[in-house]
Amino acid sequence: MAIHQEIAGRVLVVTIDNPEVKNAFDRDTVAALSDVFDTVAYRDPLPVDVGKARNPDGSLDIGHGGRFRPHVIVLRATGDVFCSGAHLGEMKEMGEADYQENMAAALDMGAMFRAVRNCPAPVVARVQGPAFGGGVGLVAACDIVVAAFRVRFAFSEVRLGLVPGVISPLVIDRIGQAAARHYFLTADVIDGAEAHRIGLVDRLATDGELDVLLEATVRSLLLGGADALGLCKSLLEGAESLGFVRSGELTARMIAEARTKPEAQAALQSFLSKEKSPWADEEKWSLPDSESGDR
Repeated sequence: MAIHQEIAGRVLVVTIDNPEVKNAFDRDTVAALSDVFDTVAYRDPLPVDVGKARNPDGSLDIGHGGRFRPHVIVLRATGDVFCSGAHLGEMKEMGEADYQENMAAALDMGAMFRAVRNCPAPVVARVQGPAFGGGVGLVAACDIVVAAFRVRFAFSEVRLGLVPGVISPLVIDRIGQAAARHYFLTADVIDGAEAHRIGLVDRLATDGELDVLLEATVRSLLLGGADALGLCKSLLEGAESLGFVRSGELTARMIAEARTKPEAQAALQSFLSKEKSPWADEEKWSLPDSESGDR
């Protein structure tokens, strides 16, 4: 299997591990990523008393088949390339298939990206190397993107007689219509500095600092309530979709809902007692080791 899952405290680390094909999206990889993120969406948030979510071995029940969703998900890849996009062999097969088969494959790919985007747990991408085509779409689907300075991105579809179809809403949402129009049409390479400037990358790491920056980002997320982070993601989607004029009721309902939840009640009590929130951990979170390229 090209997708591995590892529990690291409250964090689920998902690794794309198929460097022989530059972590390209074959059918199995698409299905496995969809399964990971779709499954998380139907789980309960971690309880305030995290002891109720522990397995007999002391780990949290947030891994494969777990009851609870992780506090944060880190998405990373092994090797020198984060993701090269569609698998060339399967892309050639689809070129010989009919319209309906191509439509079904495209819908499956799009559903995978949407599962990442809609995941209630924050998803942090660790981008250690280049991403092309659909690989850039996967980056754009994540909530926060931490990348090495030397990364490169490109929407190479038009040079293959194709279009960046199912990734286009995610990319346009991230970098805007003007930048998307430029890079979709030219297929020019986007370096790390430009990717950061246009919003494709949120945090750009200098040489050797990728994991330092990633870990700092995850630690910040772990200070937020696990349930509140999911609600906040829903709030962002809803407020943008409805716009300022029509979003009044939604935003009021969501803050009212958050206030009545056990998580907010516990955090407020901790604040009044001048204590840390119940989920604040004294131990600093760190990324498990892997063969994952530039660190």
